[in-house]
Amino acid sequence: MQTEQLGRIYPSGDGQITALRPFSHTFAPGLTAVVGPSGSGKSTLLNLLAGFDTPTSGRVLVGGNDIHALSEAGRADFRLANYGFVFQSHNLVAILTAQENVEFPLMLAGIAPKVRRDKARALLSQVGLESRLSHLPAQLSGGEAQRVAVARALVTDPAVLLADEPTGNLDTRTGQTILELLLRPASEGKTVVLITHDPDIAALASHRLRVRDGEVSAEL
Repeated sequence: MQTEQLGRIYPSGDGQITALRPFSHTFAPGLTAVVGPSGSGKSTLLNLLAGFDTPTSGRVLVGGNDIHALSEAGRADFRLANYGFVFQSHNLVAILTAQENVEFPLMLAGIAPKVRRDKARALLSQVGLESRLSHLPAQLSGGEAQRVAVARALVTDPAVLLADEPTGNLDTRTGQTILELLLRPASEGKTVVLITHDPDIAALASHRLRVRDGEVSAEL
C-alpha cells in the first residue's frame, strides 16, 4: 500500500482546517504503528487509507489500484476483497451471533454457506471462542467481542488490515491477546496499520509513523 501526496483539508466557517498535510509513504509488509496526540490527524489518515473519506490531494494505491478513482460502490467491493478492519468499539452487528458476525463478510462476497460457516468456526476456535459461537454481542465480554471483531477482520484473508485503537477499551491481559492476534498476519507478510497511544505496543511494530498537527513523519 502506498500514498502519493495524500492530504486532506476540511472547510471550517470562513476558513479551512488542514487535517493531513500531503505526504508520500510506502507501507511495507508487517506492522506499522501510527502514533501521535489526539486530534493530530491519525484517524483522518486511517479513513483515507480505507477509502471512507475523500482526499483533497493525492491518492492511495493498493496493489497498483487507486482506490479513490473507484466509484463508491467500487470502493466498497474493493474493501471487501482487500481490507480487514478492527475498531476500538468492536462494531459487531447486534442481532447476529458471534459466528454470523464472522461469516458476514463472506456472505457479502457470495461465499457458499458451508464454506463460510467452516471458516468462521475455525477462526473463532483460533481466538478461543469455540464455546461462544451462538452468543449475541450483548452476551459477550468486551474482550470476547473484540476477538470476534478480529476474527471477522481476518476471515477474508485481507491484504491490508487497519486497526484503530483496538486495545483501547480493554484490560492489559485482554489487550495483549488482541495484539498477538494482529501480529500474526503481520508476521505472514500482510500489511497491518495500527493506531495506538500505547508506547509499548508501538515498540513492537516493525515500522512507525508519527502524526502531529497533520504532519506525517516516518520513525526509524
